[in-house]
Amino acid sequence: MRVYRDDQKFLTFRINALLWAIVGVFVFLAGSFWFVQGVQAEKYRYLSDANALRPVTMPAKRGLILDRTGQNILADNQPAYSLTLDRVVMRPIVKADPTHRAKLIDFLSVVLGIGPQDIEARFAKGKLVPFARPIPVAEDLSMPQVASIQAQSLSFPELNVEPVQRRSYPYGTMSAHVIGFIGEVSEKDLGQHKELKQGDLIGKRGVELMYDEYLRGRDGAQFWEYDSHGRRLAEVVTARQAPVAGDNVYLTLDFELQRRAEQYFVENEFVGAAVALDPRNGEVLAMVSSPEFNPNVYTRRFTPETWKQISSNPFKVELNRAIQGLYSPGSVFKTVMAMAGLADGALGPGTTFDCGGSAVFFGRRFRCWRKQGHGPVAVANALKVSCDIFFYNTGARLGIDKIAEYAHNLTFGEISKIDLDGEKAGLVPSTQWAATKQHRKWYPSETISVSVGQGPLIVTPLQVANMMAAIANGGTVYRPHVVRMIEKNSPDGRVQKLQVASEVLHKVTLPPAALQTVKLGLWKVVNEEGGTGGNARVAGLDISGKTGTVQVIAQSGWFSTAGLPFMERDHAWFASYAPKDNPQMVVVVFVEHAGAHGGTDSAPLAKLLYESRFRNQIETARLDLTNPATLEMIKEGKLPVPGQTTKPPAIPDSGLGH
Repeated sequence: MRVYRDDQKFLTFRINALLWAIVGVFVFLAGSFWFVQGVQAEKYRYLSDANALRPVTMPAKRGLILDRTGQNILADNQPAYSLTLDRVVMRPIVKADPTHRAKLIDFLSVVLGIGPQDIEARFAKGKLVPFARPIPVAEDLSMPQVASIQAQSLSFPELNVEPVQRRSYPYGTMSAHVIGFIGEVSEKDLGQHKELKQGDLIGKRGVELMYDEYLRGRDGAQFWEYDSHGRRLAEVVTARQAPVAGDNVYLTLDFELQRRAEQYFVENEFVGAAVALDPRNGEVLAMVSSPEFNPNVYTRRFTPETWKQISSNPFKVELNRAIQGLYSPGSVFKTVMAMAGLADGALGPGTTFDCGGSAVFFGRRFRCWRKQGHGPVAVANALKVSCDIFFYNTGARLGIDKIAEYAHNLTFGEISKIDLDGEKAGLVPSTQWAATKQHRKWYPSETISVSVGQGPLIVTPLQVANMMAAIANGGTVYRPHVVRMIEKNSPDGRVQKLQVASEVLHKVTLPPAALQTVKLGLWKVVNEEGGTGGNARVAGLDISGKTGTVQVIAQSGWFSTAGLPFMERDHAWFASYAPKDNPQMVVVVFVEHAGAHGGTDSAPLAKLLYESRFRNQIETARLDLTNPATLEMIKEGKLPVPGQTTKPPAIPDSGLGH
């Protein structure tokens, strides 16, 4: 009997415990409901309202790209119209009418002039965008397209025509390889830049890419209220976030020099590159790669035909030959050889070698470019007439590793760190390179070809310009740069101007006596009779330079390649600086498959650029200062003051100068 009472008591305890647990749960739920609906009522009411608000992006204007003076806008923005699709509005319509989506695709196919499959592809790409955000469908709509879409707004309310800013390049192909272009973000871009979203535009090449974080600006947002059916009601003005325009970027490019250089390549139908540098600070005054492309093409969606035309071009128009083209330097490299021989002691200023048109080195006969030879020549005159035999002997004395050491010091085989994308380092051979890269021994006879800029030695036109700048300024290697100043915009409307400082990469020890001899030889190339660079000569301006011709095919005799098929013709170089005693500009011109030597096709462009840059100085030097009338006109300001050089106007209010 006692056992029964104990069991009943235990059962009663369990029932009571369960009841109290149930009561506790209900008390907790009741308290939670009271807390949510009473204490936190305002919070959840706000969140509910916020769910009815949807942001609409207000794109920021992309910053401008201007020339060094700010007087010429090279990359601008133009008003345009884009088409977006609102899936929130579209969903209930499709539920009510399952055929609506097909009707929409047919309508867009007709209006946009593209196939239904392309429309489907754009819809599919839009799945990566959050559902509440409209997806981009088309850009740069024409006014007839806008009118057609607006006329059908009742039938297709999910379509929205948005006013936007489209990137525009007013001068078309001018400076295209420096400026670059923009394009829609890729999956890789989205992974690297969390602040970007599908459909955004970002720099893809050139300055547009390298300075994208400045140019892009910061998008703003409008917040619109929608009802439960997805219909837009009104904007919440107090929540609007104004966009901040991108920063303006001023290039180092001299507009007139750039224009003249590009015009020269176009008029002569040349393929190649040209670089003009300021040897005092590394500023790029002109950079041309020919043929060029039109960056305006890249601001719109590519058609398959457009992309096929670009990709099939045999001259690779997107290649920036100034920093990515890899070529043998030819006789331009003799400048390095002369400096290396003199600095290392392998040569003296009076060391001579006899050129008879050919000579034997390491059991093999090598030719000079001049069949009858040059006779006995020393360093300065060897540079003047570009004697191959002299530099074959110099190379044999130095050896490949000593040549490589001086070549690297003078920027060959190295990235210059220019503020452009895709720069190539080139190649300077050495015994170590042969062993590690080609798994073989370097043969002394190979050094002979390298001595005149042939063999496995390859460089870019920019590297040649850097080398010549280091010779001109006495041994300072600057980091070349194409951006001079950034004009920063802030949300409060203030503008801050930041100048891009010059940066010294390293200094090369060039013995004064050796440097003087090399500079004398470079001056002779242009200014003395018999010099190979006479076509660059300008009366009133001392220009120093070196020509170069590069064989593209093996040649067993002395002949011109001008009549050969294009791809078999020789390349032509001309590298130079001026004025001789106060170098202010370096000009390097390279013409692919010119079929003639550098003095014929490359030197004339350098002459044009020097005449443009130093016009006042040249005119002054030509004045007859013994004529009293001339002196009176100078006094009255009608003629330039003797010794006065042309200086580009300063950027307004920049406080910057050179």
